[in-house]
Amino acid sequence: MTDIYENTEELLLAKDEPKDYGITYKHNGGNKIHGYSDSSYGVNTQEGKGTTGIIFYYGESPISWSTQKQATVALSSCESEFIAATAAATQALWLKRLLSRLTHSDEEKITILVDNKSAIALMKNPVFHGRIKHIDTKYHFIRECVERDDIEVQFVSGDFQKADILTKALPKIRFLTMRQLIGLNDLQGTACD
Repeated sequence: MTDIYENTEELLLAKDEPKDYGITYKHNGGNKIHGYSDSSYGVNTQEGKGTTGIIFYYGESPISWSTQKQATVALSSCESEFIAATAAATQALWLKRLLSRLTHSDEEKITILVDNKSAIALMKNPVFHGRIKHIDTKYHFIRECVERDDIEVQFVSGDFQKADILTKALPKIRFLTMRQLIGLNDLQGTACD
């Protein structure tokens, strides 16, 4: 018996079963840790709290990811990104220590990619401190990490912000693009390295 689909979108949905996708790890993908931090601001209008999305890679393969509702209400998208980057910094330092113990080598500073230039400026420049003094003190941790050279924060365009898929619902085409970008592969047609 054959199934009849009303349109091609139904056919695509039926073909792309979530169980057919997974992460493949490559032995030649490099040995540095880097991560992506993103947030959604104003998406949850009930409570006004943003969502943090974090994904870390070892070489080219994702090794750690999380999504969580932010504990406090941010007053701007910049603050929401600042809060998300602080959560990413704590995860980065834990991964750095873990890798050091596993490989008996010292990891250099870990790069976190953020798609908000204002948030990056707040993390790097102590002159802006007056603008963010109302933010809970625990979120200033990332500024200390940047000053100590444990963390490097760099800008990434929103089109290549891999953590975006973890912060909000995306339109189908964007979702499929991001799924591929973060490293989820169709395991039915993938040969292992």
